[in-house]
Amino acid sequence: MFLVETWLKEEGAATLIEACPPNYKFYQSIRGNKRGGGIAVIFSDKLSCNEINLGTFTSFEYLAIKVKTDHSLLLITLYRPPKSSPTFLSDFSTLVSAVLTNYDRIIITGDFNIHVNKSGDSNGKDLLNTLDGFGLHQYVTEATHQLGNTLDLVISQPANINNISVSDIAISDHYCVLFEFPFTIHSNRETGATHKRCINESAQQKITELISSRDLLNGHKSLDEMVAGFNSNLKEILDEVAPLKTKRSSRVKTSPWINESVREKKRQCRAAERAWRKSKLEVNRIILKEHIITYNNTIRTERKNYLSKIITDHHNNTRVLFSTIEKVLNPGPVCDMLSLATTPKCEEFAEFFTNKILAIRAEIIRDPNYLQDAPIKEPPTLQTFSAITEDDLYKLIKHSKRSTCSLDPIPTFLMKNNFNYISTPLLQIINTSILTGIFPSAFKTAVVKPLLKKPNLDYNTLNNYRPISNLPFISKILEKAVFLQLNQFLNENDILEKFQSGFRANHSTETALTKIVNDLRLSTATNKVSALVLLDLSAAFDTIDHNILLHRLKTWVGLSGHVLKWLESYITRRQFYISLGDHISKNHDVPFGVAQGSCLGPLLFSLYMLPLGNIIKKHNIDFHSYADDTQLYISVEPNKTTALQSLTSCLSAVTHWMSNNFLKLNENKTELLLKPT
Repeated sequence: MFLVETWLKEEGAATLIEACPPNYKFYQSIRGNKRGGGIAVIFSDKLSCNEINLGTFTSFEYLAIKVKTDHSLLLITLYRPPKSSPTFLSDFSTLVSAVLTNYDRIIITGDFNIHVNKSGDSNGKDLLNTLDGFGLHQYVTEATHQLGNTLDLVISQPANINNISVSDIAISDHYCVLFEFPFTIHSNRETGATHKRCINESAQQKITELISSRDLLNGHKSLDEMVAGFNSNLKEILDEVAPLKTKRSSRVKTSPWINESVREKKRQCRAAERAWRKSKLEVNRIILKEHIITYNNTIRTERKNYLSKIITDHHNNTRVLFSTIEKVLNPGPVCDMLSLATTPKCEEFAEFFTNKILAIRAEIIRDPNYLQDAPIKEPPTLQTFSAITEDDLYKLIKHSKRSTCSLDPIPTFLMKNNFNYISTPLLQIINTSILTGIFPSAFKTAVVKPLLKKPNLDYNTLNNYRPISNLPFISKILEKAVFLQLNQFLNENDILEKFQSGFRANHSTETALTKIVNDLRLSTATNKVSALVLLDLSAAFDTIDHNILLHRLKTWVGLSGHVLKWLESYITRRQFYISLGDHISKNHDVPFGVAQGSCLGPLLFSLYMLPLGNIIKKHNIDFHSYADDTQLYISVEPNKTTALQSLTSCLSAVTHWMSNNFLKLNENKTELLLKPT
């Protein structure tokens, strides 16, 4: 409970003691010798709370409470006297900027004495603009004062506050503001169970000795038995040398820019604070303030240097750059995975992801008389794959990422380090697979980890998650061996769509953007009007039909024999399970779509979409695609209206084709842009 204008002096603590229910504590801040003011916070002793000092401000009084949770949480209650202060926004901005860099979630409540409900109030406008600049949201929309004004505010990051309401409890001219804010009570240093293996240098040498001396395939001849023997032998070796141990460890969240220089400034602040609290001398208070300012400036400098270095070191890596910028601009709350990590929750996620795809396919209306498109000309054929050599295998493993999946028998770096001893059995597994047209059953299961789409979304809402699929390392090596041969065949015979830029060498979002922008600019130069339609599909990779895909690989691509047999084995009868911490769901079937996180999935999707290009070309419409996003555009003379009919007719044909191929056009995200001359 946040209390503003308590009007209590130092001796007023007895009043709060009497007011607190059993097992509750409080903090208070008094206004000193001045009349009025005063702030207090009452909280359950189940919460581990500490009052912290964020500096001194003349335009308002405040009380800041740090709550120990799995993500750093700061609660601030504030009182701004009615008399206008020209420094309030400046002081308030200083306070907010300081806490946003150090805390994942903040809540600011209190009596601001600013009429945010009045559109003409300049102070209200300035405050709301300031909050918007910091990415904060003000939640109170009702009157909180008996004169009908909204003066008492609740401020936090978007999507943090639930069920806010205002109630007149008849004990003040201000009303009571109620709201809910979910979080899990955990100490920031709470010990948790971690499962680790000690794989030091001596352990690695022992693992190498055991791998070199063991028949990893156990003399098996069938493919599935070879894979099972290979995995079980490697796992046995790892468990023998570096068994999995459960340890209690402390989870302490620290900012990466907190270095020894910052810690030294913090120690100086603590020393100055102790000196001031002991003496209560004005000179010591001034010294403390100077140390706090120096400490905050040091943190800002180190944070700036840390982020600048990331941007400089990764100036060519757009993924890192966008991720860094997102974290700076929208820090948001950290997902509380501890509360989600249960076996029933894993099952709930699995059923949700499965039912979501089933629901999308159920909404698609197909023409019962629709016949699958036939290619314009008979494609060349590919019937067999070639066995790969040890050099080919070495290149595939060398250029693969070191990321490890929980399905791997040993970590990826150990496989790379022991290539000389695992190359022969691994080569036998891969060549047996591609020459017999069978994809190993052990590689058809994926472990899926739910990932929050945006950090500020409610982590209790399943719809806010996307499934991230992880596959075994050896499975990806096998896929890459097939991908290289299949891709070579496609390029040599010019089968891939010319205007598809997704997942192809020398094709990217940049080339797609350059092509479209260049075409539109050329049209503008000739005084033509351009219309651009951006099509968006719902979960396109997950809804494609296996029978249609196999038919397309046969008739449009020309695959047959062991090649088509291998791809059918690869595409069908796949499964997945959800993993959250130490908990997993049961295995669930994947009856539709291409494997997420795979090497072949994106290429197979591009081949699935091959007929679409021909349909668009029949209507004389320009287009360009990237993965599942397609852009249609046309440029015409200003008075030529018949061209728009061609665009409309093309859109109708595209929609019809997509429906009959189990692809759902997302009308809410489909956009139309007009570019005048």
